[in-house]
Amino acid sequence: MNEKTAMRTARAPARLSAIGAAAFAGVLLAAAGVSAQAADETTAAEGKFSIGGALRARYDYSFDYEDDISKLSFDTFRITLNYDSPTFYGSAQYRFYGSAYPYDYTSRIGRINFPEWAWVGYKLGDDTRAVAGINQIPFGVLPYVSSTFYQTMVNAIGLEDVHNLGIKLQHTAGPLGVQLGFYPTDGGNWSGTSRDANRYSVNVVRADYSVTGGSSNDERNMVVGRLAYTLQHGEEANSELGISALHSTLHNYDTGRDGRRKAYALHYGGSYGALRVLAEAGRQKMTPRNPSATGNDTITFGAYDGSFNVAAKGNFYSGEVSYALPGSYGPVSGITPYLNYSVFTKDKSGFKDSQRVIAGAHFSAGPLYIYTEMRWGKNDPYTGDYTNGAAAGGDDRWKKVFYANIGYYF
Repeated sequence: MNEKTAMRTARAPARLSAIGAAAFAGVLLAAAGVSAQAADETTAAEGKFSIGGALRARYDYSFDYEDDISKLSFDTFRITLNYDSPTFYGSAQYRFYGSAYPYDYTSRIGRINFPEWAWVGYKLGDDTRAVAGINQIPFGVLPYVSSTFYQTMVNAIGLEDVHNLGIKLQHTAGPLGVQLGFYPTDGGNWSGTSRDANRYSVNVVRADYSVTGGSSNDERNMVVGRLAYTLQHGEEANSELGISALHSTLHNYDTGRDGRRKAYALHYGGSYGALRVLAEAGRQKMTPRNPSATGNDTITFGAYDGSFNVAAKGNFYSGEVSYALPGSYGPVSGITPYLNYSVFTKDKSGFKDSQRVIAGAHFSAGPLYIYTEMRWGKNDPYTGDYTNGAAAGGDDRWKKVFYANIGYYF
């Protein structure tokens, strides 16, 4: 359920990715086909097709006098398709935004829309699977580096909750898990107002014209691998240690030249009864081939209908503790408070570190699932320093926002 949504300022025409659209349509057709097959058969062994979704609202309150935000708004409508059988399985999710903060610059709900994922899978055996389509790249703590709704600085630099178009192989051998993926392109540019950032995942993009110092790149031929080892600590405790590596090509549209992106990470995830600990540390090094007027110290990323600059080289860290409280309190149950700190430290002299602290809790209240968070950001693109917070930095002061997300899931 984790998300990332920031103030978006871009206003350029949208372009739909033909490759991404074809992938999503293919998954829908495959799901429809297998569901029809399941309906024709009487045995449960043929598989199961299901449809779900969510309707969500959000509340934003800024303690920064410059922003002066206090708004209750529509957030998201999403629809999810799932299929599972002894051999084939698949999933697709599509999202709709617009006509409400922070997209109140659009005139209708659905003006901004894109898939989160759309993939089909094949079970090669009990321990080996293959997945093709728009699927999550196997990097770092999975599926998220944190329990938070707004996620971490690792997300802001394009290394958390990323779903690209490609193929992934997964194999488990006892406590050892191995994943290897090849992604010839990203998740596609769909429908919105941005030039190239109409998408769920934070990807390398062509900058919107409003982004000062923006670059015009896309990411190709990503190879990413992840090794993880699980340790058992009794019946109710376990931990996972892992390492990840990523390598890709960065193609610049202005110069026609190719640069490189490399990223590495170590991660730890531990569950000790109700207590959960998550940690990730790594390095990202990008060597784009931007025009000399733009320079190679930054590269533009984007998602959710907006683009922003990120420092080309730096280290990232994230740490979190959470605790699932037992029992219920009237209609409220499953209360899980959490505290997360993440930071992106940059190599370039004079670039200011980007930091984020989130203290919050998620819980159920009858048919609703709710997140409430206090978020502090310093040079944080999602907390007041959008365009260059993750690059050279913003005004280098802490800013505070309260956020709540209220969702009805079906």
